[in-house]
Amino acid sequence: MTVAPSRSNVLKVEPGPDFVRATDALRRGNVTVRLAPGRYQVRGLELGSGARLVGSGTGTVLAPPPGAEYWALLVARGSGIRISDLAIDGGGGPAAPTSAEGGIAVAVFDGSRDVRLQRLHIRGVRTDGVNAWGAHASVSVQDSVIDGGGSARAGVFTLGSDRSRDTSVIRTRIRGFRSFGILLGQTAFGRTRAALHGVALDNEISDIRDPDRDACVTDTRNASGCGTNEGGIWTGGVAAAIIGNTIRRARWDGIETVGSSTRTTVVANEIRETRTGIYLEHSTNESLIARNLIVDAETGINVEWLHDGVGSSRNTFTFNRVVRADSGLFVDVGSDGNRIVGNVFVGGARPAITLQGSSENLVQGNVGCGGAVTPLVTLETARWEDGSSARSGRNRLVGNRSVTTC
Repeated sequence: MTVAPSRSNVLKVEPGPDFVRATDALRRGNVTVRLAPGRYQVRGLELGSGARLVGSGTGTVLAPPPGAEYWALLVARGSGIRISDLAIDGGGGPAAPTSAEGGIAVAVFDGSRDVRLQRLHIRGVRTDGVNAWGAHASVSVQDSVIDGGGSARAGVFTLGSDRSRDTSVIRTRIRGFRSFGILLGQTAFGRTRAALHGVALDNEISDIRDPDRDACVTDTRNASGCGTNEGGIWTGGVAAAIIGNTIRRARWDGIETVGSSTRTTVVANEIRETRTGIYLEHSTNESLIARNLIVDAETGINVEWLHDGVGSSRNTFTFNRVVRADSGLFVDVGSDGNRIVGNVFVGGARPAITLQGSSENLVQGNVGCGGAVTPLVTLETARWEDGSSARSGRNRLVGNRSVTTC
């Protein structure tokens, strides 16, 4: 690997007039600004192509003027942009003033490429810690801490499309948001390259809870909006990789696939204390769900039913371990052609695997232990969207068993 030295000017700056002049240089780009420890007031500070903003660790704090509204504190707008080694205090909280759709700590503007955010400590978030949209590419958040204080919307929120790709969140701790820890978003169905190659790797996410959704737990008959947020990691792009993350207390689900989740990889994640460990929405195909540990969820893995003409099929569920779930693996109507192989269900209810109107699946070598020694797999009849009967058929069940001890 060859590392080329930076060709930009280097400005060493302390709080005061020098910083005001440095903000103009950052907007023009092709400059490195090194900030000494101290507190710097910013609101809409823009970084152009080639701009690098480097702090001196958590003792370098960027914050808005007291009581100020803002759309974003920092705006990356261009290519080859770096922001690292500093703290951002968004001045958040339930009563914080926020302009419409504003209150973002770091915004990555439409058309930006090769933007890296490293070793940031973002606190006091008003809406989103990091927000990217439009034709963005190679945007990465790494080795950072993002704290929503229980009132902000999302740690990392991206709006993906056919014009976006290669977004990643790596080795970052995210906690205390109402809607999402990480959203690698893309909501359209059946796209072939939308939001391609999103990555969430080795992150720690906890305490994703929206008080406005309390009725989804306490009064389910009259609740609304259930399942539209409160997720640890949601991904909707093609060929995403969600690997090695630890998720605790995300109230609706730990990981959810949405949009055009074709050839997505969900591997080696640890998920605890949530309603559903892994939720495949009705648009996830040819994806791999493997070697995940799911503990104390109502449903370990849920595959949504086919409706509005869109379903999930030809997915592989293998070597997952589900502990103390009311339902281990539930595959709903029209979610066909799956491979369910070598999964282990510790404790919890039996049967652990339910095929409800799902057909043409291979269910082989799965084990239930530490629970009742009763059949591990059940086939159920349900209904299609038009009300007609949906029966499970042409499934191959081979070598599945329940045993008393693990």
